[in-house]
Amino acid sequence: MKHKVIVHKRAARYLKSLPEFQRQRIKQSLRELEDGVTDKVDVKSMAGEWKGYYRMRIGDIRVIFWIDHKLKTIYVDHIGSRGDVYRKK
Repeated sequence: MKHKVIVHKRAARYLKSLPEFQRQRIKQSLRELEDGVTDKVDVKSMAGEWKGYYRMRIGDIRVIFWIDHKLKTIYVDHIGSRGDVYRKK
């Protein structure tokens, strides 16, 4: 069950600012998520004001996303360091 991943422009901008090895690690995790392989990536559902979103932990980097199951699409809203990503912008 393959999903399509759409990355928001602010998340893509942050991704481009990372060193190459971190960028490749995040892209690989997103590919695994796209293919439905969630046992290799650290994904948890969020609560509170972030209800309906999920977070994926990749070292010190967090990827915040939500899933549209009807369209089989994963929308990546935020990518950032642990301290910054949970603040709404």
